[in-house]
Amino acid sequence: MKMTIITDDQNNILGAVQGHSLSDKQGNVEASVSFGPGHMTHMVEVDDDLATINDLDDFQNRLNQHLQQHLAKP
Repeated sequence: MKMTIITDDQNNILGAVQGHSLSDKQGNVEASVSFGPGHMTHMVEVDDDLATINDLDDFQNRLNQHLQQHLAKP
C-alpha cells in the first residue's frame, strides 16, 4: 500500500495519508494538502495491514519503521 508520510525538519512524523496524491477533485470541489516550511513528504510503500491497525502506538511504531527504512535508502 502507498502512503505519504509528512515529517518536520528533524524527521518527526507529523502525519500520514494513504496514497501519494495530495489533492482530489469531486464535481466542482477540489482540495489539496500543503505543508509549511521545513516539512517534508516521503512517499513510501507500507505493509497492507497497516490500514487495519487500531492501536495508535502500534500504528506509529510501524509507520516510523517504514520511514526509517525509507530514509536509509541511498
